[in-house]
Amino acid sequence: MHPLILHHYDLSPYAEKIRLVFGLKALPWRSVRIPIVMPKPDLVELTGGYRRTPTLQVGADLYCDTKVIARALERIAPHPTLYPARSEAILPGLSRWAETSFMMVVTAILGFGGTFDEAFLEDRRKMFPGADFSKTKLIVPAKLLQLRANLDLLERQLGDGRNFLLGSAPSLADLSAYHPLAFTRVHPKLRGLLDPLVQVPAWMDRVAAIGHGKREEMESAEAIAIAREAKPAAWEGPVAELPEGLAWGERVAVLPEEPGSGTVVGELLPSDLHEIAVRRRPERAGEVVVHFPREDYSVVATG
Repeated sequence: MHPLILHHYDLSPYAEKIRLVFGLKALPWRSVRIPIVMPKPDLVELTGGYRRTPTLQVGADLYCDTKVIARALERIAPHPTLYPARSEAILPGLSRWAETSFMMVVTAILGFGGTFDEAFLEDRRKMFPGADFSKTKLIVPAKLLQLRANLDLLERQLGDGRNFLLGSAPSLADLSAYHPLAFTRVHPKLRGLLDPLVQVPAWMDRVAAIGHGKREEMESAEAIAIAREAKPAAWEGPVAELPEGLAWGERVAVLPEEPGSGTVVGELLPSDLHEIAVRRRPERAGEVVVHFPREDYSVVATG
């Protein structure tokens, strides 16, 4: 089996979500540290343009966005599961809501100032054209109230004494809710938000205790070499019926609905309703397949 390679940087909250998946499933993995800001030439060589963090590499398969990364790791190591039975719609709904805390925290930190350097801010301005970070301090009070509201709901969800959000065992919902809140414990102006709470801090301790599995550092050049020597895995499982206007094997563009992620162009490969897969042939990495979740990504034919 190919090593599990995570392209990430340590301060990335979304990478923390996947590092905790490795810990929950007791998986060994390789760590390729990528730049926080562009350019990211080795990552883009593999993904074809996708620039967000993290990306999971398994041989010549690249998984972009934590939603599809989590499903890929569940297929590789089904136990313990990230997806408890009878939570098929509840879990993604809870996870998506919980991650709204991420932008609340980021906006508050931007408004407080003093955390991010100018190179980081300039990179994010390019990701979000028209954004004026100098005005974020005006909405900090509103974002803090929104964050307190989210924390209040988490406190109530845990109020019956359960250890984790969906019961006695951790799931992807816990990892999705935890990672946006990690900064609240280390930023002096956010730390006090947890003081009135009882259940949430104890739950955060339990999630953090899951750990990150067995991590080993790797250089990006070695990861590219692994992709070049490998062959993409064949899709196994049901194949979605495509609507008129799309066909397997045609050239398509994958368009993230979130700005600044980067468009990826390639050959559309068979997949199920929940995943998008496109084949690319970059110069250094050879033939690779790049995977995206169906949620939040659109596929359009390029002719």
